[in-house]
Amino acid sequence: MDPPSVASFTGLIHGPRLKDRFATNFVTTDVFYQDAEKGNLPTYSFIEPNLWHNHNDMHPPISMLVPGLAFDAPSALLGGEAFLARIYDAIRSSSSFGGSNWFNTLLMVVFDEHGGTYDHVPLPTANPPDPAGPAGQMGFTFNRLGVRLPAIAISPWISERSVVNDVHHHTSVIRTMRERWELGKPFTGRDATAPDLALLLTRDKPREPEDWPDVSPQPVPDFDGSLIPLDAPLSPMARWLVGGSVELARGLDRSVPEIPNLDDLTGAEGLAIVHETVGHLFPGLRRAG
Repeated sequence: MDPPSVASFTGLIHGPRLKDRFATNFVTTDVFYQDAEKGNLPTYSFIEPNLWHNHNDMHPPISMLVPGLAFDAPSALLGGEAFLARIYDAIRSSSSFGGSNWFNTLLMVVFDEHGGTYDHVPLPTANPPDPAGPAGQMGFTFNRLGVRLPAIAISPWISERSVVNDVHHHTSVIRTMRERWELGKPFTGRDATAPDLALLLTRDKPREPEDWPDVSPQPVPDFDGSLIPLDAPLSPMARWLVGGSVELARGLDRSVPEIPNLDDLTGAEGLAIVHETVGHLFPGLRRAG
């Protein structure tokens, strides 16, 4: 019997661009831990939490598949904190004499949302990605940033308790990588002017891992999958996910089953369709069993 299939949200969202790397560049975090220990981490790694079930991101109780989950029993954001602690410990303890190790690794922890928290700071202006481009919805010209998001930079070249008050963008990551590895000209006017993250590395001597903080996450509640009503209709986000998976599979010339109206699907039916259409595209994410 084949092991259960898993798909990456990052891969699905950027499917047309990343499809040729599904089989080679998407692996489980177990591989990440092994590579960190042996000094085999690639030049750049993007770590995507599990968002499917028993999730280990930092969202509150998952409601991606079916709506109406107003309780904590199936999951907890503590899973995200424990996951981050494992990643941190893997980098901190990576002491290989060659390749990647604690000495030459920058771990960036970034967030895509502010969690709905009110921000009293006025939104700063920013260069639009394409100054000549047309305005978007409601006349928006993409010339400002949004509310502030947290970010954590972890490196032996950053001093203890450093707080950065300068404005950085998500595109600061793009600019830093583009300049660090000479990847060419800026993609847009936004990353062309985004501050370089290399400016955060201010120490003359690296800080030994023994001096880094010890991290002890709180216990994560057991995941109780029986409390997720998979016989309920799909949530709006899940309908988008299932429909997008089907269209991606069609675009890759894969056989796609006939599916009923997405509004009529249950969570269990939606999961089955995702597994059948795109789950097999990521062999490096297949779970044993």
